[in-house]
Amino acid sequence: MYVIVSYDIKDDRKRLKVMKRLLALGFSRLQKSVYVRRGSRGDAKDAFNATVKYLDDGDKLFIIVVSDKEFREAWAVEGKVG
Repeated sequence: MYVIVSYDIKDDRKRLKVMKRLLALGFSRLQKSVYVRRGSRGDAKDAFNATVKYLDDGDKLFIIVVSDKEFREAWAVEGKVG
């Protein structure tokens, strides 16, 4: 299974703290505000508890756990298409 974390945090300092917490938890950066790691629902809960305290009104945090199959079958493109 994979844990995917996405966030939209307005405050630069808080955004940097969330990034550092996720990296410390073993996440890798997929995009600027999207991180992934192999893990379980427990790891997703740990990520939530480590990051939610940095959110202010209007900020967003999204964490999802997907199966290996779903992750492998995801469509990803890097660079120009078409």
